Amino acid sequence: MEQNIKKTLSNFAVEIEKDVQFEGFSEQDLINKWTSKVLSLSNEFRKDNTKLSFKELYLDTMLTIAKPGSEHKIFSAVPSGFLDLDRLMRGLPKGELIVVGARPAMGKTAFLVSMMANMIQLNKPIAYITIENSAQQILLRLISNYMEISYQDIVSKELTPSQIDDILFKTKVVRDASITIEDNCFSIDDIIAQVDYLVKEKKIEIVFVDYLQLIKVKSRRENNREADVAKVCRELKALARKYNIVIIVTSQLSRAVETRGGDKRPQLSDLRESGSIEQDADKVLFIHRPEYYNITEDENGESTLGIAEIIIAKDREGALGSVKLFFYGICSTFKDIDSLFLKRPHYGADYFKEIRKDEFKNTIDKIVRGSKLNDIDEDHPF
Repeated sequence: MEQNIKKTLSNFAVEIEKDVQFEGFSEQDLINKWTSKVLSLSNEFRKDNTKLSFKELYLDTMLTIAKPGSEHKIFSAVPSGFLDLDRLMRGLPKGELIVVGARPAMGKTAFLVSMMANMIQLNKPIAYITIENSAQQILLRLISNYMEISYQDIVSKELTPSQIDDILFKTKVVRDASITIEDNCFSIDDIIAQVDYLVKEKKIEIVFVDYLQLIKVKSRRENNREADVAKVCRELKALARKYNIVIIVTSQLSRAVETRGGDKRPQLSDLRESGSIEQDADKVLFIHRPEYYNITEDENGESTLGIAEIIIAKDREGALGSVKLFFYGICSTFKDIDSLFLKRPHYGADYFKEIRKDEFKNTIDKIVRGSKLNDIDEDHPF
């Protein structure tokens, strides 16, 4: 093993010299790339030196599953804060890559920000990596979401002093939240380096990335978006498993959704570069708002105004299905429909413990369904 490490490091030295001469890499690109590679080599070295025998693995696993449900490391999950969604998915399991897909203006960023607002009460360390928006824009959206005040009202500079004081007072919990918003990660190497730092220094448990098709891949070969997206998915999946964290990344859908007739509900083949995304993601969720397509009633004649359907189209370990949330367009907020009538606050840890108990009582039926990939002409990812 020692000789292999030395040989690999020697090869690294040759590659580093080539990269230094390559004008396409900035100093930050070089640091991110080679920090990631050396860290991966270090982890492989530690893994080979600490690998359990099968008997040791068996005993360790049995000790783990013998603990009470809330202490299970194997089945640990982070709650999304949406009651019905958590019941169906059993929360957001650590070590998984979750893709949230939707067409533009459907509410991808709003969904992530709403989830982040829910998690504030749980004091979970969170990282939000935004490629499309600035860190300040995401913070303002979080405040808008948490306060249920229009984003435009906040940024219009027309708030009265008393309104500003009210925001300052009511968002103290936001100010003190364990959240990192990063808006300077544009490539997968940037993201790998940043996540490595945040896991070690801030003990983050969940990473939001917005969004997949904007993540750059440094490559000397001719641009190939499908190959680049495949690489990004593999790296994000590896990060989730390596650090046992949840990674949620948003993804654009193709225009096939809008050209299709019927209720226009998205399907797995609507994901851009769908093969690699579907293959590597542990879960795929779609956001569908019928009223966006001027569909004001569902098949049962019920109003779809303000209703968002979260469709679980893929789940390696759980049930497929969908849940309905209320979308409050003025402040781009997703909420449980029941909370509108029960005046229930953002969910805390207690409700989630009850949901997790349900899992070990086998109250959730699992459905295994094959995917349906069809051949479509993909429009340009940008």
